[in-house]
Amino acid sequence: GCDNSVGPTPPKTSGEIKINSKIENNKTTGFSFALGGKVVYPNSSNILPDIIIIVQTDAAGNVLGVFFGSGVVLKPSFNLIHQASNIDSAQAFFNNLNEVPDSNYSDLAIPVKENQIWAVKSVENKFGKILILHTEAYADTSNPSSPNVYGEASFKWTYQPNGSTKF
Repeated sequence: GCDNSVGPTPPKTSGEIKINSKIENNKTTGFSFALGGKVVYPNSSNILPDIIIIVQTDAAGNVLGVFFGSGVVLKPSFNLIHQASNIDSAQAFFNNLNEVPDSNYSDLAIPVKENQIWAVKSVENKFGKILILHTEAYADTSNPSSPNVYGEASFKWTYQPNGSTKF
């Protein structure tokens, strides 16, 4: 007989995604390079997101923007590589970025703005790069008795699953 089956699908190593800060049933959704997409956490598989989005506010509660953290608290995971003045310049820089540093990472990516390129160290200490396409943050006052802050970000990403800093 003929076996026409194909092997396992190789992991996705690049794409585009949007994540937000919404919390439902004490769970939020982050991004996982290893999964190549969104991950709801906490979860029964104990998969931690590499990137979670948090809304930045000042002492008076005014919304300032968004920032990123890791699913592992106080893990140096973010390194701002470049801030471009427009999307074309940012895309060109992102496409030509063939290697990211292996040190000088911060616990938080703050602030996150359009046209930034960040190197990201995953929870598994592997490397990715992201290009920020869009961010949005605001106070949702539709329920005046319990206003909520909301943030979202969309970004292009590339991941190196073998642990190398080279893409």
